[in-house]
Amino acid sequence: MMNDVVQAGLRSEEVEVNFQAKLEKHLSKNEEICKDCRGLGMKVDNNVFGIKGYKHSKGMTFPFNNQSLSYCPSCYNGIRKRCEHCNELIAKSRTVCNCETVRKQKDEQQEIKAKERWNKIPKISLEQALANYGMLYVEDFDEYVASNAFEDWIEYQRDEDGYFDPKDLRIYVTKCESLYLSATDIVENALEELHEGAEVSNEATVQLQIFLDQWCKRNGGGTQTYHADCDTGVIYNE
Repeated sequence: MMNDVVQAGLRSEEVEVNFQAKLEKHLSKNEEICKDCRGLGMKVDNNVFGIKGYKHSKGMTFPFNNQSLSYCPSCYNGIRKRCEHCNELIAKSRTVCNCETVRKQKDEQQEIKAKERWNKIPKISLEQALANYGMLYVEDFDEYVASNAFEDWIEYQRDEDGYFDPKDLRIYVTKCESLYLSATDIVENALEELHEGAEVSNEATVQLQIFLDQWCKRNGGGTQTYHADCDTGVIYNE
């Protein structure tokens, strides 16, 4: 390796890293010193590079290196935490574990919040919802059901589950979005790379918007997208 360094016109120098220090760590419950960096919070990082036109003796593309210190990929500040439920080390990319117990707790918390939200919002009858909305969202099943097929969906769930009670469902109305193109955005984007004073009149932009609305109406039939409107609930009354 040294011959390659010299032949490439480089020189090799070693930088001695000798920390004469003791790092104080105040650990909370379930925390421990990272075994990968031994509490330093850093690691040696290889910053490899090559030289254009230089042929390495072993055919390596990036044979040279400028090593440095970088943050440890396993921990923060040399500390790692174990899950209080499964005792596994929590990955650096996560704030909490992803074990079954933690997931169950998250589901329970989300359910509590969902019930609180449901209890606070105004509600309409199922008859009103079916008459005024093309799609309904059933939160309990995380499913969108077409209004004209809703009663069939209810019967199917009854057949599948003898304990199924539609009165317990949290049902929401929906908002529908279809293909839309903004004339203002199109004109502004088109003018971006032109000279500073380039402009299009408001009247021309309005005309373009009329055309775009008509075009979207003709061609956007397959783009209808429904989103749950969690500000209005639906009460199921048999």
